[in-house]
Amino acid sequence: MELLTRLRAWLTAEKLDAVLISSRQNKQQHLGISTASGYVLVTHQAAHILTDFRYYSDIASRVSGYTLHLLDAANPLTALLSNLIAEEGIATLGFEGEQVSWQTGSQWRDTLDAKLCSISLDALRQIKTADEIDRIRAACQIADRAAQYIRRFIQPGMREREVAAELEWFMKQQGADKPSFDTIVASGARGALPHGKATDKVIAAGEMVTLDFGAQHQGYCSDMTRTFLVAGQGQKQEDHPLYRVYQTVLEAQLAAIAAIRPGVACQQIDAAARTVIERAGFGPQFGHNTGHAIGIDVHENPRFSPTDMTLLQPGMLLTVEPGIYIDGLGGVRIEDVVLVTATGAEVLYTMGKTLLATGEN
Repeated sequence: MELLTRLRAWLTAEKLDAVLISSRQNKQQHLGISTASGYVLVTHQAAHILTDFRYYSDIASRVSGYTLHLLDAANPLTALLSNLIAEEGIATLGFEGEQVSWQTGSQWRDTLDAKLCSISLDALRQIKTADEIDRIRAACQIADRAAQYIRRFIQPGMREREVAAELEWFMKQQGADKPSFDTIVASGARGALPHGKATDKVIAAGEMVTLDFGAQHQGYCSDMTRTFLVAGQGQKQEDHPLYRVYQTVLEAQLAAIAAIRPGVACQQIDAAARTVIERAGFGPQFGHNTGHAIGIDVHENPRFSPTDMTLLQPGMLLTVEPGIYIDGLGGVRIEDVVLVTATGAEVLYTMGKTLLATGEN
């Protein structure tokens, strides 16, 4: 299995005999489901899943290559771990220190006959497997269809909450398990709020509306942002006070995407977008990173930030989402999920960057 092979190579590099995985994000790949309960213990020769009655049968039907152990009152975690440590000859055991409480870590240190080492596995999730890429691609396809649908749905007089509810309903109809995060619908002056969640505000003719949303599908997330103009009768998009802002953000986003290829530092991608925005005179109105990795969590590392020096590698998936926000007037953000390929970048959305909402369905 590619996942276990990669993890065992990491064990060798870290000079560890085994790792105990407790975080939902890092367990999901092994369990086949997303849950905060249970543990995964991986050694150089074996892989174990320790879970309780609620998930035992479900996990047993989903995974292979692991030995399942039932956690219950007769077989508590420390007892099962002690037995496995003895059976597997584990002398050094890594655990997710950022995920485990001080009290639990102290208990393990006092009970388990192994040297405990605090570790992080997050870097192992940066390069996605072929299966993970397929799942994220499917999640992006759902969001892509939703964006095209909602662009035709939005009309003056609708409330932001109504638009968000329709968008989320449509994504579920298309196969989403749930939204990746709370849907953002920010219209008019509220567009200056980068994370302006949907409210009861009525969308008026002539306003721009920023929608930031995503679908979670088979445990993996998509993330997409489009800004639309809900034009009034006879209104030309070129006459809107944010039209130049929109064109600047679009130019910045396309510049960043064009710069993506293996071996380029994340900070260089951020610089590609930021340079365009600063040159247009909107530097102070772009106060967040250009993007972030995406996968099991909607926000993962690395980041397209001014300080992230991580080098891009094939199999990484990140968002590209520059924005400009002007208090009292509104804002614009455009976002795609991009796969780093062997030679460059693949945008996982097909929808164009059309500004006008049609109001037709």
